[in-house]
Amino acid sequence: MGNKKINFYIMLVITVVTLIIVMSSVNLKDLPGLFSNTNTIYLLFAVIMLVGDWVFDGLILNLITRTVYGNINYFKSLKIAVIGQYYSAITPFSTGGQPVQVYLMSKDNISVPKGSLILFNKFLIYQMAVTIYSLVMFMLKLSFLFTDAKAALPFVIVGFTINLIILFGIILLFYKPDWIKPIVLFVYKFLNKINIMKDIDKYVGRLDKSMDEYLQSIQKIKENRKKSVLLLILTMIQLTFYFSITYFVYLSLGLNEASLIDVIAIQSLVYMAASYIPTPGTAGASEGGYYMLFKPLFSKNLIIYALLLWRIISYYFRIIFTGLVTLIDYIIRRKKVVA
Repeated sequence: MGNKKINFYIMLVITVVTLIIVMSSVNLKDLPGLFSNTNTIYLLFAVIMLVGDWVFDGLILNLITRTVYGNINYFKSLKIAVIGQYYSAITPFSTGGQPVQVYLMSKDNISVPKGSLILFNKFLIYQMAVTIYSLVMFMLKLSFLFTDAKAALPFVIVGFTINLIILFGIILLFYKPDWIKPIVLFVYKFLNKINIMKDIDKYVGRLDKSMDEYLQSIQKIKENRKKSVLLLILTMIQLTFYFSITYFVYLSLGLNEASLIDVIAIQSLVYMAASYIPTPGTAGASEGGYYMLFKPLFSKNLIIYALLLWRIISYYFRIIFTGLVTLIDYIIRRKKVVA
């Protein structure tokens, strides 16, 4: 409970500070005029893109659950996926979603080991998809970064480097799993030497457990290669839905010079630059990355307004809707316990 309160206060402080910075950069008198000239049909499409993200998240979870566990209703998987997104959105590094999803699966007779295996499979496939997606888009937008978005270049390069390391780690897991533990132990010893990691034995014990789970997941993916390729494609479609939110925000403001690919590519760079910032919902980093990378596409008087619309739809609406689903599920479960 204490961690939840801390995360909430961190998110609240960062959100308030970000809003103050954003609102101080725009003339509030212009907002009513900007909103009256906004095409709300396109904003509705932006919301539909977010719903598409949820639908595919549920579908991917359902397919993996069917492979590891057995038959399960799609809407149960969708509910678990949506509730997981709520807890991921309010915790640093999106770490809160998976433990809650394992707990919810256990309530549907999926054992904790199987639930963990399902989510490890999903995590690996998601990491492969988002890494490949981001790296391709990074290469497509190299000239844009060096000419129009130099201020964001250091952040994008850091995200790019981390993605490359993750991709390298996943490749090692598939083809040289026995290399992983010595590499991680070397990093642990280095961190211990510079007094960042103190109780090294505790982390070594966790590493052994994590390695077992990862190797089980890798084995499942190898055993179901065709399904894994399908899941990879579905995850890329899911990412495209999420990254397309900004395109419909862009169209809603009467702009049409940039293509869908242009906007998706830049949005993936925003995601890559911000996803490793340890704040709940990457608050602050997402807004900063969005402003720096999308500034060349929006006119000076529209970029802040576009940022507000994008963040309201992609993050705050997500929290409100997924939070309501989480609350309703909690109330229903409580009633069943009392009954």
